Amino acid sequence: MSKKSTKIIKRICYILAVLVLLAIIAAAGAVIWYQGNISAIRGLSCSEKECEPKTFVVAQGEGAQQIAEKLEKEGLIKSALAFRIYLTLQAENKNLLPGSYQFSNNMSVEQIVKSLNAGIAVRTIRLTFLPGETLRATREKLINSEFKFSAEEVDAALTKQYNHELFKGKPAGTSLEGYIWGDTYEFYADATVEDILNKLFDQMLDVVKKENLVAKLQSRGFTLHQGITLASIIQREAPASYEEKRHIAQVFETRIKMNIPLGSDAFIGYAADQINPYRDKTDMSYLTSIGCPWNSRRCLGLPPNPISTPNLDSIKSVADPTATEDIYFLTGDDGKMYYAKTEAGHNANIKNYCRKMCQIL
Repeated sequence: MSKKSTKIIKRICYILAVLVLLAIIAAAGAVIWYQGNISAIRGLSCSEKECEPKTFVVAQGEGAQQIAEKLEKEGLIKSALAFRIYLTLQAENKNLLPGSYQFSNNMSVEQIVKSLNAGIAVRTIRLTFLPGETLRATREKLINSEFKFSAEEVDAALTKQYNHELFKGKPAGTSLEGYIWGDTYEFYADATVEDILNKLFDQMLDVVKKENLVAKLQSRGFTLHQGITLASIIQREAPASYEEKRHIAQVFETRIKMNIPLGSDAFIGYAADQINPYRDKTDMSYLTSIGCPWNSRRCLGLPPNPISTPNLDSIKSVADPTATEDIYFLTGDDGKMYYAKTEAGHNANIKNYCRKMCQIL
């Protein structure tokens, strides 16, 4: 064999070796990419909020490609392509069943596929809490829910002292009244009452922070707890209009600053309901039988705790009230609000617009 032929063979061998090495590197890189992209987006150490489960629905007739793209879009997997490759390599895992699932971004592709193969859709239960509802209504709602909680379980959770950021500055011994944030929530079917309440507290805290309510209320001279308390009274007194709420908020703030009792029928009515929820609403003896700090016609300042759950507009109205000199208001028989700067004007409004409503507490 000539020297030239030997050189050509050596060169070919060298090129082949390089190509093989590149192929090995590429294969290793592909394996590393694949393994990395079928692992969970977040590790096991992520916080509960970071890895909060999401409802993921697989509709009848949806294929692997559609499911993979949806999972990637919703931030539950890293790569739709890696998901499809996993299904190809795991031929027995191709049967993805329709249903409503609960997935989080700390689940691997293997875990997600196993759930989809088995059709294991984690059961969830929805509960709706409304602004204006009282703790008593919350108690009944929890007891009568699909969770089948006992009265003892609910009572224990509602009277428990929670170490939650939302309650910073909340006076010791006050109830959870006013802190059951109104919204529709979805919970795992095995959730405890404490799990449910903590989710509500988290939601309310998010709103408080997003709206910067602590600083805004402090600018009006209120703590967060006082602001929620006043807002809860406004929630029960005012119609849906945000502007009406702002007007009433200013009336109450002015009365507090002038050392005039709030005079809120909703305030004293709540106290009466705590004594007897089945009371005769035409019995006016409650006006004199209830003492301080709950008699809003005789006692100065706010009650110790809220009287209902306020909505965001009610709290914002306390933080940003309308500029007015009115110190009286009432809801007329026609459902409209009437304001006055003097007692004489208020009495005239009662005579002209509130012949029926003002006779019922």
